[in-house]
Amino acid sequence: MTLPPLTIKSHPRHLAEVRALVRRAAAEAALDEQTTFNLMLAVDEACANIMRHAYGGDASQDIIIHATVSPDAVEFRLRDYGKQVDPACIKSRDLDEVRPGGLGCFLIRHAFDEVDYNTRFATGTELRLLKRRQ
Repeated sequence: MTLPPLTIKSHPRHLAEVRALVRRAAAEAALDEQTTFNLMLAVDEACANIMRHAYGGDASQDIIIHATVSPDAVEFRLRDYGKQVDPACIKSRDLDEVRPGGLGCFLIRHAFDEVDYNTRFATGTELRLLKRRQ
């Protein structure tokens, strides 16, 4: 089942809509509350990273989120049209380093079984996040 795509502007005030979409997809997949929370946090963080890094804080740009629930998995695809980055350079900071920030990639990779960055576009990136159903 594919939920209708959600297009938001790259402003943090729209993150509640993103979390609601993730919650709907997780409910459709009958995921438990902890898994649902982890997915909501991770997709929220991924969108915040797009806003901050791909769009440099420009709140007028689009982020398109697709959610698909299959018998085997829940998948989210986040598409932006901003600055591309080499996926090999995207990593979390050392968890032993105590300071604010820098844990978004850890949260995303912890919540999802597969995390893929597609940069084969003229502009922007598509982030594919897959959580297998147990």
